[in-house]
Amino acid sequence: MNRFIVFEGLDACGKTTLSSLYAEEKNVVVHSAIVEEALELRKIIDSFESKESAFLFFLLNNFLRSHTVSGPIKSQDVVVDRYIFSTLAYQTIMLGEKIVKNVFDTLNISQNILLPEVIIFVKADSETINSRIGARCGSIQWYGDAITQNSCVETAYKKIFQWFNIPVVEIDTSEKNGRSIEENYQLMKAQVERALSSSRI
Repeated sequence: MNRFIVFEGLDACGKTTLSSLYAEEKNVVVHSAIVEEALELRKIIDSFESKESAFLFFLLNNFLRSHTVSGPIKSQDVVVDRYIFSTLAYQTIMLGEKIVKNVFDTLNISQNILLPEVIIFVKADSETINSRIGARCGSIQWYGDAITQNSCVETAYKKIFQWFNIPVVEIDTSEKNGRSIEENYQLMKAQVERALSSSRI
């Protein structure tokens, strides 16, 4: 059976690196949260700095991504770097849990979007994240990096995960752990295989 795997996590935690390694090993592409047709629109959304516009934009892309991967999953594994869970988690911080949960229930999201077999939640401590964000070139995203630096996004994610019945594999890439990228990857892969095996029982 083909697997639908979603990588979630805080900005600069190493999520994209791990998802790329996993996809390379499985010989598949990594699908991003934003569909290609919406990339130009994203620039406009960025310039608005409107929390509500960002919520609707990412929510729409989640449903579009669900549609675009429903075909490939029939013949191969599918890997997505960020999905509905990050939208809900970050917007819980920006707009409040009550508003986000109301949208979640009204749209019946848990029934109307393709859901993964497992979520890989990549995290790191604040020192590691702030160091990585600081090393990046370019501006800080007002809806991404800035939220990660100033809010407890991990707590928001864990609230959102409770809205779904999906196994969550956590991998901590904090530099204080002293693990290399390859060591983090092998640790993650072993946990994913255990989670997938358990879900089939």
